[in-house]
Amino acid sequence: MKEIRYYIKQVLNFPSTSIELESVNLNAIWNDALQKQKESYIHSLFEKTFSNKETDGEKMIHLILAALLYDPENEIEGIEINELEPFIFETIPMLTNAIGPFSEWSCDQERVEELVRSLFSALKLLPHGETREYFFDRLKSIDSLERIRILEETKKAQERAQEVLNKIRREEEEAASKYNRE
Repeated sequence: MKEIRYYIKQVLNFPSTSIELESVNLNAIWNDALQKQKESYIHSLFEKTFSNKETDGEKMIHLILAALLYDPENEIEGIEINELEPFIFETIPMLTNAIGPFSEWSCDQERVEELVRSLFSALKLLPHGETREYFFDRLKSIDSLERIRILEETKKAQERAQEVLNKIRREEEEAASKYNRE
């Protein structure tokens, strides 16, 4: 397997502006992309099928990743379909919901790296020259879903702290009012 920079460059060079997304058939795209992983033609790779209701962002990510895996020079072998399927049907929709414009996933270097690392994590692949610890540390540091989770937890903690402060203020005001009456 090559270094992560190779795969990031492949995604950044993906010709995303010349694609008519409404005509994309994701079942066919993934079947073609993964054909080199299996020796014979596969009628249906996944237990699930695509609904044809995928957003343009989801379709674009599917196209980018399928092209990345199809690339004959990528040195990625032995992809397990059962490891890829949850990534395709669960993670990709979450990623597209997390980051608004889908162009971020093909133009922003950090988002591209996140996308590639997320895929490799799902497939249990390790880029050349990286330790497992470094790989997951880097993924965690750029993970949009993790960042959103942390922001939501922080917001909830701030709201709880504000509620406690408001309660303390009310109690202080009541105590002051009671003291003044006595």
